[in-house]
Amino acid sequence: MQWILAVPFLQDEGGDWIPRHVGGPHRFVTAPAPYSHDRSRAVTGASEWSDYLRHAWQAWRLVRAAPRGSAGLMTGFPQLAVTAALLKRILGRRDVPLVAWCFNLGRTPGGWKARLARAVLDQVDVFVVHSRREVALYAEWLNLPRDRFVFVPLSIHDEPRETHEDEAAPFVLAMGSANRDYATLAAAIAPLGLPTVIVAGAHAVAGLDLPPNVTVRSGLTIAECHDLCGRARVNVVPLRNTAFTSGQVTVLEAMMLGKPVVATRAAGTEDYVIEGENGFLVPPEDPASLAAAIAALWDDPAARSRLGAGARRTVAEGTTFPAVAPAMAAVLETARVRAAGLPGPAVSGGSSRIQVG
Repeated sequence: MQWILAVPFLQDEGGDWIPRHVGGPHRFVTAPAPYSHDRSRAVTGASEWSDYLRHAWQAWRLVRAAPRGSAGLMTGFPQLAVTAALLKRILGRRDVPLVAWCFNLGRTPGGWKARLARAVLDQVDVFVVHSRREVALYAEWLNLPRDRFVFVPLSIHDEPRETHEDEAAPFVLAMGSANRDYATLAAAIAPLGLPTVIVAGAHAVAGLDLPPNVTVRSGLTIAECHDLCGRARVNVVPLRNTAFTSGQVTVLEAMMLGKPVVATRAAGTEDYVIEGENGFLVPPEDPASLAAAIAALWDDPAARSRLGAGARRTVAEGTTFPAVAPAMAAVLETARVRAAGLPGPAVSGGSSRIQVG
């Protein structure tokens, strides 16, 4: 089967993503994104929805040009899942399998938005989520069977390299703006007196009384962020709303560089941070527990080395594009069978250490 990809970060066929590593009978054609996707945007406005609808229509044109029964559609991120599902309903093409990859919401709205989502998203054959908690959360919100939702580990472009702590001027590092709990981090780090760098947008630290040992930076490039991550003695990902996923990319990119992570136990972290194997998980809004975990890593180079090796192994074996490719192949086959109304096995297994489920 040919799969049409409507994914915001794919501008052409040359983009490196999971499908490049999926073999077998699956072939992929990209419907290029006609806009620049802003991952940091807090709200999707009318002009952005227009972009997503235009992108979804371009993808559907490719589907309709293919012989009937030979093409499916896979989207990336919820906005494209919504627009592609809306067009599927309008076109009456229930026979076309639709996969919503990376279906990750910052919240589940109520009212008319929830009613609209339920009216449209029942056209999706398989939703791929990146935390196990999201399976039940979204199934209940959309009034859909749980077997429509599959957990597959979030994957990142693997760029391993040797890193070296800044021994002359060691520091704690926390990066990211979405759903970050820098108030708890400030309360934890103040009594420790450890030099700390926060890399985030101004809104993420607005109104906070940060101690003098904390420095805030913003506007850094990805390369500069990776450099800071590699030089930091301890990497921290403090989160506020623990029911929804956030912070996963920050966690995995630190692990990619062989750095253990201290993170808030939340939907976005508990499937990736394995206590005592690649990092530490702490309860939300608990400065004392966060401070204890930071101090434990700060004072123990052997633990940092051991957990760092575990972190690197977690990414290499479970969250790279090649590692996740078998799970994508299984998802696509499940969607194809489901759209055709045929009995078939649900997605299970996978080659990663973080098991698909």
